[in-house]
Amino acid sequence: MGDSTMHYDIAIIGTGAGGGTLLHALAPTGKRILVLERGDYVPREKANWSTRAVNLEGRYNTKETWRDRDGQLLHPHTNYYVGGNTKFYGAALFRLRREDFGEIKHWGGVSPAWPIGYEDLEPYYTAAERLYHVHGERGEDPTDPLASAAYPHPPVSHEPRIQQLHDDMAGLGLHPFHVPLGVMLDEKNPRASRCLRCETCDGHPCLVSAKSDAQVVCVDPALQHSNVTLLTGAYVS
Repeated sequence: MGDSTMHYDIAIIGTGAGGGTLLHALAPTGKRILVLERGDYVPREKANWSTRAVNLEGRYNTKETWRDRDGQLLHPHTNYYVGGNTKFYGAALFRLRREDFGEIKHWGGVSPAWPIGYEDLEPYYTAAERLYHVHGERGEDPTDPLASAAYPHPPVSHEPRIQQLHDDMAGLGLHPFHVPLGVMLDEKNPRASRCLRCETCDGHPCLVSAKSDAQVVCVDPALQHSNVTLLTGAYVS
C-alpha cells in the first residue's frame, strides 16, 4: 500500500510494457517511486493454461463495457493486471523498421513523420532485447533494420511441421524467418529451462513465469528496491 502522507519523487501510471520498463530503469536511482496500477496480479492457477477459460469464458477480461463510435455497447478484449497486456501477449518483439519513422501515406490519410529516427532508438532497442530475453537471428528477415548487436539468445527452434513449411518456402525463394520471441527458454539445457514450450503462450498468462512480460522482467525485480511502492487497485482518472 502507498502511504498518503509520503512524498514521492516519481509517479508511474500503469505497469505494462511502457510503465513497467520505465520503472525497471528508474528503480536503481534511489528516487522514491509510486506505481499506480488499476488491476492486481493475475491469479496463478490451472486456468492460466485453459483455452476455454481464457478465450471462451473470458476469465481474465475486464467486465467493463465501452461504446463504439455509434454509441453501441461493446465488450473490450483487454485486461487490467500488473504487467498490463504483456501478461497475455505472444511474446513477439519486433523492432519498428526505419521507414516506419518517416511520413507514410495511407488510404485514409497521412501518418506524419516522427521527430526522431530509427537510429535514435536503436541503442534502446538493443537494451530492451537484453532485458526481455529476446531470441532471434539477425539477417533472416530481409526487412530487419540494422542492429548494433546480435539477439541475446538464439532463435527458438521450429516445431517439425513449421520447419517443413520453412524449408519449402525457402526452396521457393521466399525468406521465412524465426519470430523474435521474449521467452526464458534454454534449449541446450531443457532441465534448467523455465520455458516448457507449452501450447498456450499467445493470449494466455504464463503459469510458470517463463514469458518475458513486464511483471516478471521489470516490475518484480524493481520491487526489490526499498524506494519503490506499488499500489494495485488504483484507478487514475
